[in-house]
Amino acid sequence: MKEKWLHIIQKISSSGSLRISLHVLFWLTVGYFYYFIFILNSDFPKVSLIFTIGLLPVAILETYIFNYLLIPKFLSNRKYGKFFYLSLFTVLVSTWLSFLIVFYALINILNTEASLEPATLHPELQVISLNFIVFFAIAVKQVKRAFFMQQEKNELEKAQLTTQLKLKEAELKLLKAQVHPHFLFNTLNNLYGLTLEKSDEAPKLVLQLSEILDYILYRCDAPKVLLKEDLNNLKNYIDIEKIRYSHKLKMTVEFPKHTGKLQIAPLILLPYVENAFKHGVSHFPGTAFVKISLSVSGKNLNFHIENTRNPLVKNGNNTSGGIGMANAKRRLDLLYAGNYILEVDKKDETFSVNLTLKLEE
Repeated sequence: MKEKWLHIIQKISSSGSLRISLHVLFWLTVGYFYYFIFILNSDFPKVSLIFTIGLLPVAILETYIFNYLLIPKFLSNRKYGKFFYLSLFTVLVSTWLSFLIVFYALINILNTEASLEPATLHPELQVISLNFIVFFAIAVKQVKRAFFMQQEKNELEKAQLTTQLKLKEAELKLLKAQVHPHFLFNTLNNLYGLTLEKSDEAPKLVLQLSEILDYILYRCDAPKVLLKEDLNNLKNYIDIEKIRYSHKLKMTVEFPKHTGKLQIAPLILLPYVENAFKHGVSHFPGTAFVKISLSVSGKNLNFHIENTRNPLVKNGNNTSGGIGMANAKRRLDLLYAGNYILEVDKKDETFSVNLTLKLEE
């Protein structure tokens, strides 16, 4: 119903001839209203007709001065002083013109009706009638103007929202494009290290890497994936790192057995795991540890990761640096704004991340 009325109003506003016809109809109705009011309060039809014919042009003139000059030029531009004085002047002049009509009617009728008393002309009625119609017409115009201003504002906000959405989608695609090569670069480094050592684990790593590639290339294009699929990919990556750092790593991993139909943005957790191995294990001179625990409560995912940290290495586990960590934080802002809590605890010997995500099914 609202859209139907909006379409009608827009059609009227866009059609010049239709607007003119409605204006003419409105003032003809006002003329009839004037005559009806005056004839009820007078025994002289001639007086009522003179009042109507005389007041109508005054009302039209005053209305259009307000609607198309004073309000848009002064009130809308916040020139309140000029608007007040010019409005007062316009009302006083209009009232003066209306009284001239009273005097004309009085003189004209007294020439033919000697018994007519001035009080029977009701000058206060015609002044009230004049200003009532003028203010009514002004109110109608301002309501219409406010309506279209609101519509323009809504359309502008809609256009801005659409633009922001497109920019958001483009930024997400760029971030994902950066995540993939960053992840692959680290994994290929792992494979290179194993081949140099001629490790028997290299074939297994190649198989897991192929599964990771399959996940990244074919299943990560969707904005959301099943949580269990993303966790399987995370497990493959962890297994690769366990093979690489088996001689210097103590690893603890706790994943939920059942995740239902919960969905998550792909690769959103991986940078934090990569960061733990890159800065917490590779830079640590002795035996390092990585603890990962992930649990699901309702639709809330609770992710915790903690690793050793070498205090002698500057900027280790710095969430503000590095493509992976910076991208992860930016993707959280874009995809889970208001629906995530990220806590980073950087100590001398340990580094931990606590992330709570509100997921969807």
